[in-house]
Amino acid sequence: MKTRYLLILWAIVLPAFALGITHQVNLDGSGNYISIQAALDAANPGDTVLVYPGRYYESLSIVTNGINLLSLEATTGNPAYIDSTIIDGNNIERCILVSRNLQHINIRGFTITNGFATGGAGGIGLAVNTSSTLTNLRIKNNTANLGGGINVGAATVMLSGVEIFDNYALTFGGGLYASSGGGYVNTITFDPVNRCSIYNNRSGAGQDIFIQDATSDLEAYLDTFSVAVPTTYYAVLQGVNLAEYQVHLDILNAHHQEINNDLYVSPQGDDINDGLSPATALKTIHTAIYRVAGDSLNPKTVHLLPGTYSRTDNEQVFPIALKSSVKVKGSGIDSTLVIGEPHQQIPLAFGFFDVVFKHHNEELIDLSEMSITTQDTDNSCATNGSRNRKGSVNLTNLHIYGIRPQTAAAIDCFFAGDSVWDNLLVENIETMRAGLVNIGGSMCGTISNSIFRNATSTYESASVPGPSLISIRIDKKINFENCEFSNLTVYDDDTNVIQIGAVQFPQQQNHFSFNNCLFTNINSHNDMILVVSSNNPKIDFTNCTFAGNQGDAYTLKVNGEVNIVNCIFDNDTPYQIKVNPMDGNPSEHTNISIDHSLIKDGIDGILPFPVPGNTIDFLPTSISGDPLFVGGFDIHDPLNYSLSKYSPCINAGTPDTTGLALPPYDLAGNWRVWDNRIDMGCYEYGSEPHVGIDDPALPSPPQKISISAYPNPLLNASKAAGVFIEFTLPGKPAAQPVLDIFNVRGQKVKTMRLTESYNSLIHKAGLAGDVKQKGEFYSTVWNGKDNNNRPLASGTYIVKVKADKMVATTKITIIK
Repeated sequence: MKTRYLLILWAIVLPAFALGITHQVNLDGSGNYISIQAALDAANPGDTVLVYPGRYYESLSIVTNGINLLSLEATTGNPAYIDSTIIDGNNIERCILVSRNLQHINIRGFTITNGFATGGAGGIGLAVNTSSTLTNLRIKNNTANLGGGINVGAATVMLSGVEIFDNYALTFGGGLYASSGGGYVNTITFDPVNRCSIYNNRSGAGQDIFIQDATSDLEAYLDTFSVAVPTTYYAVLQGVNLAEYQVHLDILNAHHQEINNDLYVSPQGDDINDGLSPATALKTIHTAIYRVAGDSLNPKTVHLLPGTYSRTDNEQVFPIALKSSVKVKGSGIDSTLVIGEPHQQIPLAFGFFDVVFKHHNEELIDLSEMSITTQDTDNSCATNGSRNRKGSVNLTNLHIYGIRPQTAAAIDCFFAGDSVWDNLLVENIETMRAGLVNIGGSMCGTISNSIFRNATSTYESASVPGPSLISIRIDKKINFENCEFSNLTVYDDDTNVIQIGAVQFPQQQNHFSFNNCLFTNINSHNDMILVVSSNNPKIDFTNCTFAGNQGDAYTLKVNGEVNIVNCIFDNDTPYQIKVNPMDGNPSEHTNISIDHSLIKDGIDGILPFPVPGNTIDFLPTSISGDPLFVGGFDIHDPLNYSLSKYSPCINAGTPDTTGLALPPYDLAGNWRVWDNRIDMGCYEYGSEPHVGIDDPALPSPPQKISISAYPNPLLNASKAAGVFIEFTLPGKPAAQPVLDIFNVRGQKVKTMRLTESYNSLIHKAGLAGDVKQKGEFYSTVWNGKDNNNRPLASGTYIVKVKADKMVATTKITIIK
């Protein structure tokens, strides 16, 4: 049936070909030319360039209308000529380009391979306002930024019997990419009889197909596709202005079946392995995600074993395309490091950027337990997506650092949906025009136990404001809990440092909540922190500290129903708080209530916007003056803003904390409520460590373990011998005691090995009569390093001893 169809097709088009001249190309010199390009240059409209078998290392440009570029497969119907007639870009140039505004181009019967383009189309590029027919081609092993196999640039194309496989695109469309533009749209038609095949391609998004700025549905009749039931991971159709269009794939065969199990990846793995166990781990993260099945009812996990993952060290493929309902989980922040490196040959075109993890159109994303960096690569991004309004992006236990964003922020998502971000450390970022976080569409959910610090935007403009370092648009509700925003600097006079806004789909009252958060050492010539929205949003600040910020305008700008409870404002700015004017809308009012809080200049530290309906209620429970922080630390150290014993903020918070939705611990990891009363600000004075999720809900009674640590603080930890930790039990325990060390987030960083107690050793030596120590005495030395022997950063750490049912804790401070 297929052969008959081809002969009929050839019988139809042959008379048209016969109208022109045939230019024969043969490497042995028996034809008119030995170069295909030479024959194309000599051809006129309607001519045929007939290529005999051989491997032609050329980059072809078709610049004449009505050209027929054929192998002997077209004249004989013998498919063997497809494999034997090869156009090879030699990994230097694109294989074929059909130039702008050309019509009636026919290309048939070739293998197109090893093409390379820094822009679009490694294999075949079809420029704007062209019409082409591609027939019986094998397009493989080509590389480009957009469209590894074929790039359709606002052109019309008929695909018949084309096989597109094993191609790679850095950004979009590993197999096929198409886009509209310049007043033209792409029109792609798939032959329903002589079907095409598209499979096993790789890309940052749309592994096999990516159609951008579509204006209609896509109907594709395929013999073989990568999987039988494709998702947006494999095929993306993105309408103009995110309009909803559908990809309809009529598939006869699947190239592979996704694996319905967790998979493992190791820097020492091999992609020929099955990945089903650590012993048979895969090598590349991209391959593991590609193979595993995405199932929203039973999500699978790609486990990254300890080690460093990079393009240089173990041939990682970037961007790493994330798949919906597939969790990617490292072995821990200190154990798994992913280093995104730029492609060695493809420079980033305008509007694109180096991405480590990409989730362009996926719904359910989960990334956790690793560190991510690009080693200061310019215009880089740790994670980027999602164009799916239903998408959620869950980020947990991540350390993101050394990023230099320019086009996109370090964490850049359009829609983040109902997401949970927990225990993120995003730091040490310098940008010319981007930031740490950008949610350009909308997000709702929770951001907790996270630190955003040490970032500078060097962008400056006399007329156009730049992006904020942290910019988030919420939909309905967001809760920030136990978060730190510190050491953030913006150079531009008109750019805000932090901007939290909201969308109105439809008109709704959005709710912003900030619990137990620290905003410190933020520097700007403009407003520093904006939390604003239309439609009278509800904004709650509870037990937050705004301190040490410096600027020419205001620390915090808000509007709506604003409740400030148990907070501290102590900043070097003209005003501590400003009411955001909602010009032109008489229904918009701001009502600020300040309860049990310290405002540096009292009510005079608040700049109102005097319109009817606006009110500021500075309650008698609130105070002004100096919060008397402990100081003594570098001003860039968050602990500098904990309370000294002289602070008027101690036990000055609301007597009843019911309904405040506070976490059980303060920003230093201590009990949030202490001495039966809460303090103002994000730190609780004199409180003891709150460690572990299995601890009782209230501080336990005095322990029967005596514990001490010296020297404390540990100064110059890299050279010091370490901290001597000693503890005594009232009697011999039933099991060996356990000594763990945690950071203030409650994460275990070190488990110390303990030998037998001093008393036990003395008894074994037969010297019991000389023992003067009461109870069982233990001692050990901690060198300030974690379980992987890596030096820990300056800060406070918590020592926890467990013996039988007894528990004792103490703090150790490291200062480098």
